[in-house]
Amino acid sequence: MNDFYWKDPRGGFDLPMGHIQLLEYMSGQTLEGEVSDWLPPALVPDTLANAAAQRMLSMLVISEDLPAPDNRVRVTPDGRICLDYQHNNLEGHERLVKTLRDSLNGFVDHAHPISQHHFQFDSLLPLYGTAHQLGTVRFGNDPKSSVLDAWCKAHELDNLYVVDTSFFVSSASVNPTLTTVANAMRVGDHLIERLGAHAPAGAPA
Repeated sequence: MNDFYWKDPRGGFDLPMGHIQLLEYMSGQTLEGEVSDWLPPALVPDTLANAAAQRMLSMLVISEDLPAPDNRVRVTPDGRICLDYQHNNLEGHERLVKTLRDSLNGFVDHAHPISQHHFQFDSLLPLYGTAHQLGTVRFGNDPKSSVLDAWCKAHELDNLYVVDTSFFVSSASVNPTLTTVANAMRVGDHLIERLGAHAPAGAPA
């Protein structure tokens, strides 16, 4: 659901809030990770965690990750890959979480003695849940603030183009795959034109 992607249509908040989606699968192991900040996994038997996960309606609220110089992937002196990350853009995210929480009020079958009770918790994904890494080689017009130019070519190298998710300036609230594919096709057309190449006779343009 993208009704709140750009702003709150009800008014009162004109900045992007993000995207809400239903998770098709929740495992006991994932649930244990989500509650590990306040309930050690050792205290939750696997059978209990799996049973709870199977009975949960899981929603994912995703908000845009804004550019932050200190959020980066780096290599330590001893050769280890290290990910530095701090959450940002939390006001819009918290508003969207509250919007989802409020919208679920009332979805209870009061005629049933058990289903009239429900348990609900919210948590930020921990670092191990990070997916769709973006922006590590972002593009732009200024070599001082970007690695690639507008055609995803390295500012300082003439024969290096980067067309994976690295070129993103910030992380969107939706899966980046289609945007990545569209950009790769755009850069491919640019390279064909730049190199003066032509499609083989009979091949589609």
